[in-house]
Amino acid sequence: MATDLEKAYKALSGKAAVYKRLFDYYDGEQPLLYTNKRLEEIFRGMDAVFVENWCAVVIDSVRDRINLRGIRVGAGAQSRWEELWDESQLKLESDDVHEAVLVAGESFIVAWPDEGGEPQAYFNDPRLCHVFYDPENPRIKRFAAKWWVTEEETARLTLYYPDRLEYYGTKNKFNGVSSARAFLPLEEPQAENPYGQIPVFHFRLGRRSGGAIKSDLKNVIPVQNGINKLLTDMMVAAEYGAFKQRYIISNADVGGKLKNAPNEIWDLPAGDGMSQQTQAGQFDATPLDNYLKAIENLSTAVSSITRTPKHYFFSVGSNLSGESLTAMEAPLNKKAQDRIDRFIPEWKEVARFMMLVARVEVGIRDIAIEFDAPEMVQPRTEAETREINVRAGMPLVTACRESGWNQEQIDKMLKDKEEEAKRNKSTLAQSLLEAQRRFDQGGNSVNSKQSTVNSNQGNGNQALGAKAPG
Repeated sequence: MATDLEKAYKALSGKAAVYKRLFDYYDGEQPLLYTNKRLEEIFRGMDAVFVENWCAVVIDSVRDRINLRGIRVGAGAQSRWEELWDESQLKLESDDVHEAVLVAGESFIVAWPDEGGEPQAYFNDPRLCHVFYDPENPRIKRFAAKWWVTEEETARLTLYYPDRLEYYGTKNKFNGVSSARAFLPLEEPQAENPYGQIPVFHFRLGRRSGGAIKSDLKNVIPVQNGINKLLTDMMVAAEYGAFKQRYIISNADVGGKLKNAPNEIWDLPAGDGMSQQTQAGQFDATPLDNYLKAIENLSTAVSSITRTPKHYFFSVGSNLSGESLTAMEAPLNKKAQDRIDRFIPEWKEVARFMMLVARVEVGIRDIAIEFDAPEMVQPRTEAETREINVRAGMPLVTACRESGWNQEQIDKMLKDKEEEAKRNKSTLAQSLLEAQRRFDQGGNSVNSKQSTVNSNQGNGNQALGAKAPG
């Protein structure tokens, strides 16, 4: 029966070449394949390789919609968690995790305290790690393995168990390692694991048993090879079309005397009148439309296979409305949301373990993983939807939460509304006082004017009375 060390070596060495191929295709390092051995021999001496890398479009279109905004672990421990979030740079680590799992089908984070006892978490390339599960309960990790190459080019390998860590290494360089027997226990072969769980966290696209890879590129690579082949054929045909092949039929020896250059005049000898007459001509250029149509058809196949909207590959016009684009991107958004739902449980485990290392107990239900909504909703559409929901009786807080707001944004909105209400109340009070002041001032002025009018009227009566007897 194979030991755990042998199982780890077999698993890690077995998937290295497969995953390298997937990452090479994502990075655009794609070989040119031919359907015929003779064609491969003919084009072996080509100085250029032409690649139309749609693999990157397939991955990036989903990755751009998977954005881990933050993690909440409860009000009492949130401040401590935010320190760990910043120190471990988990925002950047999450981008690498999501990209790798889309390319290779799985990815890993290893968490462990540093020399000062502070919890740290790092993204690990899927070619370096592997997790083995209990055959009876595939959700229970039995042990995990990680290997890497040191600065001396030797190899190190660590086995992670719930109660311990085992350390192995090679004396020879890693390139010369061919079996698990090359890995020997180090001077300190073991270390205690006081946390009771394996600190290797496995992000994956599927939980299918048997080690089957579920990469987003698995079904794209064969079509990508066909696209590259057609593109190369088209470029070769275009080169011969740009420099058309000319020919001369003559009985005269004209070898080396005729040059293919601008403003060059060819002096052709006449035929002898008996055999073949002197004749010059050129072959027609190869039409490229057939290649372009075939490439477009294969790109459309990539779009259908991966649920990537066609306008990510080719322009579909500039007169589409925002609602039309939203409908076209619905399958892609559904795909991104499916990935997010698969990542959330593992991110919860990462947060809980890091808080455990920091000596803070946090329940799994107290942890909330916050991703941005994958849908790209137009601001006006989002505002109108929120307004309609509020009119229908939905509380504003609920409507904002449905729109993808996190609790921090909602709390800030409520605080701003409270401050705005206080300002409005204060402004209203000041307005009432000002109105009262003006009203009081206006009343005194009227009384004063009325007294003046009465006085003037009295004086006038006296003057009229003085004149009356006369």
